[in-house]
Amino acid sequence: MKIVIIGLGLIGGSMAKTLSTINNVSVLAYDQNEQSILNALKSKSIEGRINSLHELKNNEYKNALVIVATPPSITISIFKELSFLFNSSVTITDTSSTKNTLNKLLKEFNFPDNIIFSHPVAGSHLSGETNSMNGLFKNKPVILSHHQSVNEIHLNKVADLWKNLDSKISVLDADLHDHIFAYTSHLPHVAAYALLMTLKNLDQENLSKFSGGGLGEFLRLSSSSSLMWSDIFSMNSTNVVAAIDSLSENLEKLKVQIEDNPKELESILEELKHFKETNY
Repeated sequence: MKIVIIGLGLIGGSMAKTLSTINNVSVLAYDQNEQSILNALKSKSIEGRINSLHELKNNEYKNALVIVATPPSITISIFKELSFLFNSSVTITDTSSTKNTLNKLLKEFNFPDNIIFSHPVAGSHLSGETNSMNGLFKNKPVILSHHQSVNEIHLNKVADLWKNLDSKISVLDADLHDHIFAYTSHLPHVAAYALLMTLKNLDQENLSKFSGGGLGEFLRLSSSSSLMWSDIFSMNSTNVVAAIDSLSENLEKLKVQIEDNPKELESILEELKHFKETNY
């Protein structure tokens, strides 16, 4: 089977490194970053490259699987460019962590039957092909979303892809997906950026000298790709803003307890600790 990965960043590069070890799979890539292509060719994680998306019109890609592994806004642009493949024998999937904007785009094309959304819940605060690794998706969740009109042949091909990557497959509606990940993924990143904004306005002379490991671990999230996270926040803005409002309300509640009711604070924190240990 031919697999074409568009975007050899952390996710696309890691997919290539694992898929290239599987028999009867030929991995090719498209990326405007020449160094990423050269790195992947050198490590033999890809067999070759395509120089234009329009090459996918060629008969040799008739039953290929195309994976769009780019930041969300670029994924939207690429899907538009790939519209000549909609409702074809080529299977198309993505790796974005927001789905509603993509879903709105597909609605304009009456939901092509060869597109299945994928969201691998795996990664790192690091980015780029140089940080990609074989086995990144092993035993990690992947969320599939698709319209009811999807062709089962394409759905099975995408499911087989993630099985080959040893991922644990779940299926979610696109709206529910974006609601859940606003709280479990997007909000923690917002909180890390907000904490950095707070620290930035303080005298730095002693802050960095006396910061503990907990601060560094929390702020690690802010080392992620700025392009990717600005895309995610803006493309899932309704859900993210609702999550921020909820967090703000709870910060205010904690503030009141700290100021006015310190005797009850310990029991509240203990209750939250128990909730965390039970659920996360």
